[in-house]
Amino acid sequence: MKYRWRILSISILIITTTIFKINVYLSLGYLPPIEWILTFISIFPVWWVGLQVDKAKYYAKELERKDKEIVELFDSVDAVIYSINLRTNHTMVSKKISELYGYEAHEFRKNPNLWKEHIYNEDMDIVKEIERKVYNGESGLGEYRIQLPNGELKWIQKRVKPILDSHGTLVKLNGIDIDIDKRKKVEELLKFSQEQNHKLLEKRLEETEQRFKSLFVHNSDAIFTFNLEGKLIEANEAAEELLGYSIESLKEKEWESVFVPKYIDLHRKYFQYVNEGTQQECTVSMIHEDGSERVVNLRMIPIIIDNQLIGIYEIAKDMTEAILTEEMIRRSDKLSVVGQLAAGVAHEIRNPLTTLKGFVQLYKSNIDKQYVDVMLTELDRINLIVSEFLILSKPQATKYEYIDIKQLLQSSISLLMPQALLKNIQFQLEFDKEIPCIQCEQNQLKQVFINIVKNAIEAMPQGGSIHVIVQVENNEMVNIQIIDEGIGIEEEKIPNLGEPFFSTKENGTGLGLMVSFRIIENHGGTMNISSQINKGTTININLPITPSLQQV
Repeated sequence: MKYRWRILSISILIITTTIFKINVYLSLGYLPPIEWILTFISIFPVWWVGLQVDKAKYYAKELERKDKEIVELFDSVDAVIYSINLRTNHTMVSKKISELYGYEAHEFRKNPNLWKEHIYNEDMDIVKEIERKVYNGESGLGEYRIQLPNGELKWIQKRVKPILDSHGTLVKLNGIDIDIDKRKKVEELLKFSQEQNHKLLEKRLEETEQRFKSLFVHNSDAIFTFNLEGKLIEANEAAEELLGYSIESLKEKEWESVFVPKYIDLHRKYFQYVNEGTQQECTVSMIHEDGSERVVNLRMIPIIIDNQLIGIYEIAKDMTEAILTEEMIRRSDKLSVVGQLAAGVAHEIRNPLTTLKGFVQLYKSNIDKQYVDVMLTELDRINLIVSEFLILSKPQATKYEYIDIKQLLQSSISLLMPQALLKNIQFQLEFDKEIPCIQCEQNQLKQVFINIVKNAIEAMPQGGSIHVIVQVENNEMVNIQIIDEGIGIEEEKIPNLGEPFFSTKENGTGLGLMVSFRIIENHGGTMNISSQINKGTTININLPITPSLQQV
């Protein structure tokens, strides 16, 4: 702070006092003491006045400098800064306002409310809310759009701080307006991108659900979903077809009850392995609702989400038909081999049989006629049996005639009666009163009956009874049951009976039953075998009265 006005005021005091004193001295010839006293007294007020003027000049210059600094500060910020004095209506605003609103700063100084005239109509309520808060003494904050002179819309963020005096009266508004148009566009772009991503995610989720539906719902294999405790959660329609139960019924059942008992422990063991995170596969038998067994290939797969095991899939592929088909192919292969063998054996046996028959006829006159007839009859039967082996190799021309089945059975039994008596075996015959004749090849059926009865006799080393029951069913079928009281056959072996080279007898070949099955089949009938260990075996043969014959 300079001393200009203090020095000037003292200088003026000295000059005026000196002139006054010279005049007094010239008039009085001397200077009164009071003049000196008054001079010294006046020095202090004059100095104080000069001091006040120097202070005023100094503060005015400082204020001007501060205002300039504030303006420079306003202009240096990348935003519009303004201050409005409501008492003096003085407005300070930064130059950035021209970039933001498109109008010069001096236009806003003249009209502080000019910015309101360019607010987008749809955002007017936002601005009113800002003003309401400010006039209530609160800070106002809001984002709205303005319309530039060129018609373009721009986003603005406004912050307003009210300044109150000691009485709580609003005296000043300080604020800042920021251009957030780029940010808003980025937000809109981001929002649009998020919406697109959301739509894409929904589409992919829908595709995933459709794929899952195709895999789970429409899968031809049965799929079961379990929790880690082994509780069935869900199953597809193929599971209903496999086991015959509805999905709700399966959920209520104890899952292990659908397995054949001998496979329960195996399933438990494999389920535990899968519970530890390893995939397993096994072949088990499951029980259909109707009591039949279904052989399935069971794949057990862990369900892992976010590296956590939450459940288990069990995929069951029905192998029953495939196994039966494989078995039929295997049997067919065996039959082909047996057929070729049978053709060769039949050819080799027929030659010596012809020689034997010729010599028997040659020496007929030297042997008892009764014995010769028996020998010739048996040689003819051997030749017929050999011919019947050719059934297994190639089609044969067969002559079908109407035959009394009762007489055919009795004739067959009579041939084996001596062997039965030696083992203390009796025959019990039960025939319906009226049994129609059936169309058949009697020698082939006789061979079947002899094979079956002979097997029954051999299965009864301790003797007993063989029951032969013949009944007519619905005037369409003749049912023949041959029941023995022998040692029986193990249940698991019964499905293999009739296969070539499979026999329950120590020296058996299985060819007898195989030929018997083929003969009955060629007559349009069926032959079933049931048995219990140490209780006996039942052979059940059904022959049509008028069959649809297969000429073989």
